[in-house]
Amino acid sequence: MHYATPDTIFASTTNVSGSLYGPKPRAGKRFTRKPDKLCSPFKYGVMIRPPPIVDASLNLFARLCADDSIYRSTTVMQFGTTHLTGSFIAKSFADDALPDSVFMSCFVKCLQYDDFWIRPECFGYRIFLNPEVSAILNIEWTKRDTSEPRYSQFAAVSALQRCLPFTILKNTKMILLPVLHHYHWSVYCINFAQSRIDVLDSMDYDSNNYHSWDMFHSDMGAKIMNRLSDALSEAAPHKFKSFKNWRHVQVKVPIHKNPSDSLFFAMKFLEYYDGEGHGSLKTNLDTAGSKELRAEMLYYITFHSENNVATLPDDLIQFRQTDLQPFFY
Repeated sequence: MHYATPDTIFASTTNVSGSLYGPKPRAGKRFTRKPDKLCSPFKYGVMIRPPPIVDASLNLFARLCADDSIYRSTTVMQFGTTHLTGSFIAKSFADDALPDSVFMSCFVKCLQYDDFWIRPECFGYRIFLNPEVSAILNIEWTKRDTSEPRYSQFAAVSALQRCLPFTILKNTKMILLPVLHHYHWSVYCINFAQSRIDVLDSMDYDSNNYHSWDMFHSDMGAKIMNRLSDALSEAAPHKFKSFKNWRHVQVKVPIHKNPSDSLFFAMKFLEYYDGEGHGSLKTNLDTAGSKELRAEMLYYITFHSENNVATLPDDLIQFRQTDLQPFFY
């Protein structure tokens, strides 16, 4: 399907604050949440994750990403059955390193946890899909090194069923999907409240000699959104409107200066994009602060409750800020 030149909307950057409190985690099987009325995560009074103190996050970054780090063989993160050592982390977070997609999966799990346990009034307002979903939807690029990559709707439906939350799905206002294409990350937001597809992409297409926004997103975006719409109708029948023919909107967002930072910009877009009205990014993003951004995301994932590593060395624990609970263990 061919799309005409996309509409463009400008996302403002505004800080949102709220009180830091939340329910204590409870053991046992996760239950279906049925809030009386879903609330935007950006409504005044709803808690938003505060950034760590810059010195604390940079010190953690220095400990893990230094060439002579003593934590190269230490398991620093564990998400499910995935164990991530200091060496593997450094290869993704060090200056100018191209990050592995596994960290986007870890980040999405952290966001899902925060909305479920810390912001129960927001749980279901937005749904974060794992990058595994977009990898299946964009199989032609994901498996480009194989002879004949073929899309499987069964695989897409199975992946969706693993990450759709247990809640009233008809109340969902946004579905956010991180997408990796040509080694570059962007975020597709299915904006049910506005009946459009919002595309958040930090690449500077005005200075790009290889791609225009249309060349990069039009065909690929139409393909993955058509497949996602069909897969959702099968994974959750009658829960979501079809969005196959919705217009794709290029949202004006901060532009990265370092191409290898696109994953970290996409993380910010996932967490802080508010699709109401013309759309807005509810955070400040320093486009020149590559190291600070990498350090912040490293800090968030390392000290998050979803990180199930048995113990962290005291030398790393010393940088954890206890005043940022309940966002960190």
